[in-house]
Amino acid sequence: MPAGDRSRNVTAMPDRLDTITVALSRGDVTISWDARQALLARLQHVNDSSSLRAMFEAVGATRPVELNPAQRATLLGLLDEWTLEDDALPTDLIGLRDALSEDLADLA
Repeated sequence: MPAGDRSRNVTAMPDRLDTITVALSRGDVTISWDARQALLARLQHVNDSSSLRAMFEAVGATRPVELNPAQRATLLGLLDEWTLEDDALPTDLIGLRDALSEDLADLA
């Protein structure tokens, strides 16, 4: 059979990820790519968030974002502040905020 006649079972890689995963002690939390983008935009305006921003910028298809307790606390503070503003917190990030709160309570 000529090479051109063989069918290929190659899965196309997406141009970008549709979701990302954040690893927490109670389990992983998945957020949409759009929620990640909104989060990164917010992180641009937070002092001392460069390592946190880097974690979300470097996310890959196979590995979750893994945050240390200080990064989790910073992220929870950001999400809590966001809920107090007029801008609506994306639904995915509400779930992440709730999971972060529980996760950090477990560490206390």
